[in-house]
Amino acid sequence: MREEIIKFYLSEITENFFPYWSKYEDNMYGGILNCINNYGDEMISDQKFTWSQGRWLWILGRIDKLIKDKVITSLVAEDISRWMDSTYEFITKYAIYESKCCYLLTRDGKMLTDSSTGLYDASIYADCFALIGMSQYHKVTGYLDIKVVESLYKSIVRRVEENQFKTEPYPIPEGYRIHGIPMILVNTVYEYYNMKKELGYAYEEEREYALTKALYILNELYDERGLIREHKSTLENREHRLLDRHINPGHTLEDLWFLIEILQDTNYLKEYLPRILQIARVTFDLGWDKEYGGLLRFVDFEGGKPKGELIHDDPCSYEKLILDTWDMKLWWPHSEILYLFLLLYELTGEEDMKKRYELSKDYVFQVFPNHEIGEWMQICARDGKPMNKVVALPVKDPFHIMRNFIKIVELYTK
Repeated sequence: MREEIIKFYLSEITENFFPYWSKYEDNMYGGILNCINNYGDEMISDQKFTWSQGRWLWILGRIDKLIKDKVITSLVAEDISRWMDSTYEFITKYAIYESKCCYLLTRDGKMLTDSSTGLYDASIYADCFALIGMSQYHKVTGYLDIKVVESLYKSIVRRVEENQFKTEPYPIPEGYRIHGIPMILVNTVYEYYNMKKELGYAYEEEREYALTKALYILNELYDERGLIREHKSTLENREHRLLDRHINPGHTLEDLWFLIEILQDTNYLKEYLPRILQIARVTFDLGWDKEYGGLLRFVDFEGGKPKGELIHDDPCSYEKLILDTWDMKLWWPHSEILYLFLLLYELTGEEDMKKRYELSKDYVFQVFPNHEIGEWMQICARDGKPMNKVVALPVKDPFHIMRNFIKIVELYTK
Protein backbone atom coordinates (compact mmCIF):
# COMPACT_ATOMS: atom_id res chain seq x y z
CA MET A 1 0.00 0.00 0.00
CA ARG A 2 2.74 2.47 0.94
CA GLU A 3 4.69 2.13 -2.32
CA GLU A 4 1.53 2.40 -4.39
CA ILE A 5 0.48 5.56 -2.55
CA ILE A 6 3.91 7.18 -2.94
CA LYS A 7 4.05 6.33 -6.64
CA PHE A 8 0.53 7.58 -7.31
CA TYR A 9 0.83 10.95 -5.57
CA LEU A 10 4.36 11.59 -6.84
CA SER A 11 3.12 11.06 -10.38
CA GLU A 12 0.24 13.47 -9.75
CA ILE A 13 2.70 16.15 -8.58
CA THR A 14 5.36 15.70 -11.24
CA GLU A 15 3.34 14.62 -14.29
CA ASN A 16 0.12 16.61 -13.87
CA PHE A 17 0.06 19.47 -11.38
CA PHE A 18 3.55 20.94 -11.58
CA PRO A 19 3.65 20.86 -15.40
CA TYR A 20 0.27 22.59 -15.45
CA TRP A 21 1.30 25.37 -13.08
CA SER A 22 4.69 25.81 -14.77
CA LYS A 23 2.82 27.47 -17.64
CA TYR A 24 1.83 30.27 -15.26
CA GLU A 25 5.24 31.27 -13.94
CA ASP A 26 5.66 35.02 -14.24
CA ASN A 27 9.13 35.19 -15.76
CA MET A 28 8.91 38.95 -16.10
CA TYR A 29 7.96 40.11 -12.59
CA GLY A 30 8.20 37.00 -10.42
CA GLY A 31 5.68 34.79 -8.67
CA ILE A 32 2.70 33.02 -10.20
CA LEU A 33 -0.27 34.08 -12.31
CA ASN A 34 -3.35 32.23 -11.11
CA CYS A 35 -6.44 34.29 -11.89
CA ILE A 36 -7.67 31.44 -14.10
CA ASN A 37 -11.14 30.09 -14.84
CA ASN A 38 -12.44 26.94 -13.15
CA TYR A 39 -11.83 24.78 -16.22
CA GLY A 40 -8.20 25.91 -16.16
CA ASP A 41 -7.70 26.97 -19.75
CA GLU A 42 -8.13 30.75 -19.62
CA MET A 43 -6.40 33.45 -17.59
CA ILE A 44 -8.99 36.06 -16.63
CA SER A 45 -6.68 38.62 -15.00
CA ASP A 46 -2.97 39.22 -14.45
CA GLN A 47 -3.48 40.71 -10.98
CA LYS A 48 -1.83 38.96 -8.05
CA PHE A 49 -3.31 38.11 -4.67
CA THR A 50 -0.58 38.01 -2.01
CA TRP A 51 -2.55 35.11 -0.49
CA SER A 52 -1.70 32.99 -3.57
CA GLN A 53 1.92 34.14 -3.90
CA GLY A 54 2.70 33.06 -0.34
CA ARG A 55 0.95 29.73 -0.77
CA TRP A 56 2.84 29.01 -3.98
CA LEU A 57 6.16 29.84 -2.34
CA TRP A 58 5.40 27.19 0.30
CA ILE A 59 4.74 24.63 -2.45
CA LEU A 60 8.00 25.45 -4.21
CA GLY A 61 9.94 25.18 -0.96
CA ARG A 62 8.50 21.78 -0.19
CA ILE A 63 9.19 20.50 -3.71
CA ASP A 64 12.75 21.80 -3.38
CA LYS A 65 13.14 19.74 -0.19
CA LEU A 66 11.78 16.59 -1.88
CA ILE A 67 14.28 17.07 -4.71
CA LYS A 68 17.15 17.50 -2.24
CA ASP A 69 16.00 14.34 -0.44
CA LYS A 70 15.97 12.52 -3.81
CA VAL A 71 12.27 11.70 -3.45
CA ILE A 72 11.46 13.71 -6.57
CA THR A 73 13.92 13.00 -9.35
CA SER A 74 12.07 14.21 -12.45
CA LEU A 75 11.99 17.96 -11.77
CA VAL A 76 14.96 20.29 -12.22
CA ALA A 77 16.26 21.77 -8.96
CA GLU A 78 17.53 24.94 -10.66
CA ASP A 79 14.06 25.67 -12.07
CA ILE A 80 12.49 25.36 -8.64
CA SER A 81 15.18 27.49 -7.02
CA ARG A 82 14.81 30.26 -9.63
CA TRP A 83 11.04 30.35 -9.20
CA MET A 84 11.37 30.36 -5.41
CA ASP A 85 13.75 33.32 -5.55
CA SER A 86 11.48 35.32 -7.85
CA THR A 87 8.40 34.65 -5.71
CA TYR A 88 10.15 35.53 -2.46
CA GLU A 89 11.49 38.72 -4.05
CA PHE A 90 8.06 39.71 -5.37
CA ILE A 91 6.48 39.30 -1.93
CA THR A 92 9.22 41.10 -0.01
CA LYS A 93 9.66 43.89 -2.56
CA TYR A 94 6.04 44.65 -3.37
CA ALA A 95 3.51 42.94 -1.09
CA ILE A 96 4.89 43.90 2.33
CA TYR A 97 4.62 47.47 3.57
CA GLU A 98 4.80 48.74 7.17
CA SER A 99 5.22 45.14 8.38
CA LYS A 100 1.91 44.01 6.89
CA CYS A 101 0.73 42.70 3.55
CA CYS A 102 -1.17 44.28 0.73
CA TYR A 103 -4.06 42.03 -0.27
CA LEU A 104 -4.00 42.60 -4.05
CA LEU A 105 -1.37 43.87 -6.50
CA THR A 106 -0.96 44.46 -10.20
CA ARG A 107 1.21 42.02 -12.10
CA ASP A 108 4.23 44.33 -11.76
CA GLY A 109 3.68 44.88 -8.03
CA LYS A 110 1.68 48.09 -7.68
CA MET A 111 -0.54 47.94 -4.58
CA LEU A 112 -4.31 48.03 -5.12
CA THR A 113 -6.93 48.93 -2.56
CA ASP A 114 -9.65 46.43 -1.75
CA SER A 115 -12.97 47.47 -3.27
CA SER A 116 -14.98 46.68 -0.12
CA THR A 117 -12.81 48.33 2.52
CA GLY A 118 -10.69 50.82 0.58
CA LEU A 119 -7.64 49.36 2.34
CA TYR A 120 -4.46 47.72 1.15
CA ASP A 121 -4.34 45.28 4.09
CA ALA A 122 -7.81 43.80 3.63
CA SER A 123 -7.12 40.31 5.01
CA ILE A 124 -4.91 38.99 7.79
CA TYR A 125 -4.98 35.68 5.92
CA ALA A 126 -2.83 37.24 3.19
CA ASP A 127 -0.22 38.11 5.84
CA CYS A 128 -0.32 34.58 7.22
CA PHE A 129 0.12 32.90 3.85
CA ALA A 130 2.97 35.23 2.95
CA LEU A 131 4.64 34.32 6.25
CA ILE A 132 4.10 30.60 5.65
CA GLY A 133 5.72 30.83 2.24
CA MET A 134 8.64 32.99 3.32
CA SER A 135 9.31 30.78 6.34
CA GLN A 136 9.52 27.77 4.05
CA TYR A 137 11.88 29.68 1.75
CA HIS A 138 14.25 30.53 4.61
CA LYS A 139 14.09 26.97 5.87
CA VAL A 140 15.12 25.31 2.59
CA THR A 141 17.62 27.94 1.46
CA GLY A 142 19.24 28.50 4.85
CA TYR A 143 18.97 32.26 4.32
CA LEU A 144 19.68 33.58 7.83
CA ASP A 145 18.50 37.19 7.55
CA ILE A 146 14.97 36.79 8.89
CA LYS A 147 14.28 40.43 9.84
CA VAL A 148 11.45 40.79 7.31
CA VAL A 149 9.63 37.60 8.34
CA GLU A 150 10.23 38.30 12.03
CA SER A 151 8.71 41.76 11.68
CA LEU A 152 5.71 40.37 9.78
CA TYR A 153 5.17 37.66 12.40
CA LYS A 154 5.18 40.17 15.26
CA SER A 155 2.80 42.41 13.33
CA ILE A 156 0.36 39.52 12.73
CA VAL A 157 0.33 38.56 16.40
CA ARG A 158 -0.07 42.16 17.58
CA ARG A 159 -2.97 42.87 15.21
CA VAL A 160 -4.75 39.63 16.08
CA GLU A 161 -4.41 40.14 19.83
CA GLU A 162 -5.54 43.76 19.54
CA ASN A 163 -8.38 42.81 17.18
CA GLN A 164 -7.05 45.21 14.55
CA PHE A 165 -7.37 43.19 11.37
CA LYS A 166 -9.67 42.48 8.43
CA THR A 167 -10.80 39.16 6.92
CA GLU A 168 -12.10 40.11 3.49
CA PRO A 169 -14.03 38.96 1.56
CA TYR A 170 -15.93 37.71 4.65
CA PRO A 171 -15.75 40.11 7.62
CA ILE A 172 -16.32 38.64 11.08
CA PRO A 173 -19.86 39.56 12.20
CA GLU A 174 -20.03 41.66 15.36
CA GLY A 175 -20.55 39.53 18.46
CA TYR A 176 -18.76 36.45 17.12
CA ARG A 177 -15.44 34.67 17.37
CA ILE A 178 -14.52 32.47 14.44
CA HIS A 179 -12.61 29.25 14.02
CA GLY A 180 -10.58 30.58 11.08
CA ILE A 181 -8.29 32.91 13.04
CA PRO A 182 -6.89 30.48 15.66
CA MET A 183 -6.81 27.83 12.94
CA ILE A 184 -4.62 29.86 10.55
CA LEU A 185 -2.41 30.91 13.47
CA VAL A 186 -1.75 27.29 14.47
CA ASN A 187 -0.48 26.49 10.99
CA THR A 188 1.29 29.81 10.39
CA VAL A 189 3.14 29.90 13.68
CA TYR A 190 4.04 26.19 13.38
CA GLU A 191 5.71 26.91 10.03
CA TYR A 192 7.40 30.03 11.40
CA TYR A 193 8.86 28.50 14.53
CA ASN A 194 10.06 25.44 12.64
CA MET A 195 11.98 27.77 10.35
CA LYS A 196 13.56 29.41 13.40
CA LYS A 197 14.37 26.01 14.84
CA GLU A 198 15.97 24.86 11.58
CA LEU A 199 18.10 28.01 11.38
CA GLY A 200 19.24 27.81 15.00
CA TYR A 201 17.16 30.63 16.48
CA ALA A 202 15.20 30.41 19.73
CA TYR A 203 11.63 29.30 18.97
CA GLU A 204 10.03 28.16 22.24
CA GLU A 205 7.94 31.31 22.76
CA GLU A 206 6.38 31.00 19.32
CA ARG A 207 5.72 27.31 19.83
CA GLU A 208 3.88 28.06 23.07
CA TYR A 209 1.79 30.68 21.30
CA ALA A 210 0.76 28.17 18.61
CA LEU A 211 -0.13 25.65 21.31
CA THR A 212 -2.44 28.12 23.08
CA LYS A 213 -4.38 28.61 19.85
CA ALA A 214 -4.62 24.85 19.30
CA LEU A 215 -5.92 24.25 22.82
CA TYR A 216 -8.43 27.09 22.40
CA ILE A 217 -9.89 25.29 19.38
CA LEU A 218 -9.97 21.91 21.10
CA ASN A 219 -11.43 23.21 24.34
CA GLU A 220 -13.42 26.37 23.56
CA LEU A 221 -14.72 25.81 20.03
CA TYR A 222 -15.25 22.07 20.52
CA ASP A 223 -18.58 20.81 21.81
CA GLU A 224 -19.64 17.42 23.15
CA ARG A 225 -21.26 16.44 19.85
CA GLY A 226 -17.76 16.09 18.43
CA LEU A 227 -17.93 19.25 16.33
CA ILE A 228 -15.90 22.44 15.98
CA ARG A 229 -18.03 25.60 15.97
CA GLU A 230 -17.12 27.77 12.99
CA HIS A 231 -18.80 30.87 14.48
CA LYS A 232 -19.32 31.18 18.22
CA SER A 233 -21.28 33.98 19.86
CA THR A 234 -19.38 36.06 22.39
CA LEU A 235 -22.59 37.03 24.22
CA GLU A 236 -25.00 34.14 24.77
CA ASN A 237 -26.28 30.81 23.53
CA ARG A 238 -27.69 31.58 20.09
CA GLU A 239 -28.44 28.17 18.66
CA HIS A 240 -31.46 29.58 16.88
CA ARG A 241 -29.11 31.47 14.53
CA LEU A 242 -27.72 30.24 11.21
CA LEU A 243 -24.19 31.33 12.10
CA ASP A 244 -24.20 29.44 15.39
CA ARG A 245 -25.73 26.28 13.93
CA HIS A 246 -23.67 25.84 10.78
CA ILE A 247 -20.64 23.54 10.52
CA ASN A 248 -17.92 23.72 7.87
CA PRO A 249 -16.82 20.06 7.57
CA GLY A 250 -13.86 20.69 5.27
CA HIS A 251 -12.47 23.46 7.46
CA THR A 252 -12.70 21.30 10.58
CA LEU A 253 -11.07 18.29 8.92
CA GLU A 254 -8.26 20.41 7.48
CA ASP A 255 -7.59 21.89 10.90
CA LEU A 256 -7.26 18.47 12.51
CA TRP A 257 -3.93 17.80 10.85
CA PHE A 258 -2.75 21.33 11.78
CA LEU A 259 -3.61 20.44 15.38
CA ILE A 260 -1.91 17.06 15.17
CA GLU A 261 1.36 18.69 14.07
CA ILE A 262 1.58 21.12 16.98
CA LEU A 263 0.32 18.57 19.52
CA GLN A 264 2.92 16.03 18.37
CA ASP A 265 5.62 18.65 18.76
CA THR A 266 4.54 19.58 22.30
CA ASN A 267 3.71 16.10 23.65
CA TYR A 268 -0.04 16.79 23.90
CA LEU A 269 -1.15 14.43 21.16
CA LYS A 270 -1.75 11.41 23.39
CA GLU A 271 -4.11 13.48 25.55
CA TYR A 272 -6.12 14.91 22.65
CA LEU A 273 -5.97 12.12 20.05
CA PRO A 274 -9.26 10.52 21.22
CA ARG A 275 -11.00 13.89 20.82
CA ILE A 276 -9.44 14.40 17.40
CA LEU A 277 -10.64 10.96 16.28
CA GLN A 278 -14.12 11.75 17.56
CA ILE A 279 -14.18 15.04 15.67
CA ALA A 280 -12.90 13.38 12.51
CA ARG A 281 -15.57 10.67 12.58
CA VAL A 282 -18.51 12.88 13.55
CA THR A 283 -17.63 15.73 11.18
CA PHE A 284 -16.96 13.51 8.18
CA ASP A 285 -20.12 11.48 8.68
CA LEU A 286 -22.22 14.63 9.21
CA GLY A 287 -20.78 16.34 6.14
CA TRP A 288 -20.74 13.40 3.72
CA ASP A 289 -23.49 13.66 1.09
CA LYS A 290 -25.47 10.44 1.35
CA GLU A 291 -27.15 11.04 -2.02
CA TYR A 292 -24.28 12.06 -4.31
CA GLY A 293 -21.14 11.43 -2.27
CA GLY A 294 -18.53 13.99 -1.35
CA LEU A 295 -18.39 16.60 1.39
CA LEU A 296 -21.07 19.27 1.50
CA ARG A 297 -19.62 22.71 1.98
CA PHE A 298 -21.79 23.64 4.98
CA VAL A 299 -24.23 21.63 7.09
CA ASP A 300 -26.43 22.20 10.11
CA PHE A 301 -25.02 20.78 13.34
CA GLU A 302 -27.93 18.31 13.26
CA GLY A 303 -27.15 17.43 9.64
CA GLY A 304 -28.49 18.50 6.29
CA LYS A 305 -29.03 21.99 4.92
CA PRO A 306 -27.99 24.75 7.36
CA LYS A 307 -30.93 26.47 9.03
CA GLY A 308 -31.58 29.21 11.56
CA GLU A 309 -32.27 32.91 11.85
CA LEU A 310 -30.20 35.66 10.28
CA ILE A 311 -28.56 38.39 12.36
CA HIS A 312 -30.50 41.06 10.45
CA ASP A 313 -33.20 41.04 7.79
CA ASP A 314 -30.61 40.87 4.99
CA PRO A 315 -27.88 38.23 5.21
CA CYS A 316 -24.33 39.34 5.93
CA SER A 317 -21.66 38.19 3.46
CA TYR A 318 -20.92 34.99 5.36
CA GLU A 319 -24.58 34.11 5.90
CA LYS A 320 -25.09 34.62 2.16
CA LEU A 321 -22.12 32.33 1.48
CA ILE A 322 -23.70 29.59 3.62
CA LEU A 323 -27.11 29.91 1.99
CA ASP A 324 -25.80 30.13 -1.59
CA THR A 325 -23.07 27.49 -1.53
CA TRP A 326 -23.93 24.97 1.22
CA ASP A 327 -24.39 22.04 -1.20
CA MET A 328 -21.42 22.75 -3.46
CA LYS A 329 -18.47 20.36 -3.72
CA LEU A 330 -15.15 22.22 -3.56
CA TRP A 331 -11.65 21.02 -4.36
CA TRP A 332 -9.89 21.97 -1.16
CA PRO A 333 -11.84 19.95 1.46
CA HIS A 334 -11.58 16.88 -0.73
CA SER A 335 -7.80 17.17 -0.96
CA GLU A 336 -7.58 17.70 2.82
CA ILE A 337 -9.44 14.49 3.68
CA LEU A 338 -7.09 12.43 1.53
CA TYR A 339 -4.17 13.42 3.74
CA LEU A 340 -6.02 13.56 7.05
CA PHE A 341 -7.39 10.02 6.99
CA LEU A 342 -4.09 8.52 5.84
CA LEU A 343 -2.37 10.39 8.67
CA LEU A 344 -4.90 9.21 11.25
CA TYR A 345 -4.60 5.64 9.99
CA GLU A 346 -0.83 5.80 10.34
CA LEU A 347 -1.11 7.24 13.86
CA THR A 348 -3.74 4.83 15.16
CA GLY A 349 -4.14 1.81 12.87
CA GLU A 350 -7.92 2.36 13.14
CA GLU A 351 -9.47 0.59 10.15
CA ASP A 352 -12.34 3.05 9.84
CA MET A 353 -9.81 5.81 9.13
CA LYS A 354 -8.51 3.76 6.20
CA LYS A 355 -12.07 3.14 4.99
CA ARG A 356 -12.85 6.85 5.07
CA TYR A 357 -9.71 7.51 3.03
CA GLU A 358 -10.72 4.91 0.45
CA LEU A 359 -14.27 6.26 0.23
CA SER A 360 -12.88 9.77 -0.21
CA LYS A 361 -10.30 8.75 -2.82
CA ASP A 362 -12.89 6.90 -4.92
CA TYR A 363 -15.14 9.96 -4.98
CA VAL A 364 -12.39 12.55 -5.45
CA PHE A 365 -10.71 10.95 -8.44
CA GLN A 366 -14.02 10.28 -10.16
CA VAL A 367 -15.26 13.88 -9.81
CA PHE A 368 -12.48 16.46 -9.74
CA PRO A 369 -9.62 15.63 -12.16
CA ASN A 370 -9.62 17.47 -15.48
CA HIS A 371 -7.47 15.08 -17.49
CA GLU A 372 -7.22 17.46 -20.42
CA ILE A 373 -5.13 19.96 -18.44
CA GLY A 374 -3.67 17.90 -15.56
CA GLU A 375 -5.37 19.86 -12.77
CA TRP A 376 -8.78 19.63 -11.07
CA MET A 377 -12.14 21.20 -11.61
CA GLN A 378 -12.09 23.11 -8.35
CA ILE A 379 -15.76 24.11 -8.05
CA CYS A 380 -18.57 21.61 -8.61
CA ALA A 381 -22.31 21.44 -7.99
CA ARG A 382 -23.79 18.96 -5.54
CA ASP A 383 -24.04 16.29 -8.24
CA GLY A 384 -20.38 16.74 -9.16
CA LYS A 385 -20.86 18.71 -12.37
CA PRO A 386 -18.34 21.56 -12.81
CA MET A 387 -19.57 25.10 -12.13
CA ASN A 388 -18.15 28.30 -13.57
CA LYS A 389 -18.41 30.23 -10.30
CA VAL A 390 -16.16 32.33 -8.06
CA VAL A 391 -15.70 31.17 -4.47
CA ALA A 392 -13.87 33.61 -2.15
CA LEU A 393 -11.22 34.82 -4.62
CA PRO A 394 -11.38 34.94 -8.45
CA VAL A 395 -8.49 32.52 -8.77
CA LYS A 396 -7.64 28.93 -9.52
CA ASP A 397 -5.90 27.85 -6.36
CA PRO A 398 -2.48 26.18 -6.73
CA PHE A 399 -2.17 25.28 -3.06
CA HIS A 400 -4.43 22.79 -1.31
CA ILE A 401 -4.21 19.86 -3.72
CA MET A 402 -0.44 19.96 -4.18
CA ARG A 403 0.11 20.64 -0.49
CA ASN A 404 -1.81 17.52 0.47
CA PHE A 405 -0.18 15.37 -2.21
CA ILE A 406 3.20 16.57 -0.89
CA LYS A 407 2.18 15.86 2.72
CA ILE A 408 1.10 12.34 1.74
CA VAL A 409 4.43 11.68 0.05
CA GLU A 410 6.28 13.05 3.07
CA LEU A 411 4.18 10.88 5.40
CA TYR A 412 5.33 7.72 3.65
CA THR A 413 8.92 8.64 2.84
CA LYS A 414 10.09 9.91 6.25
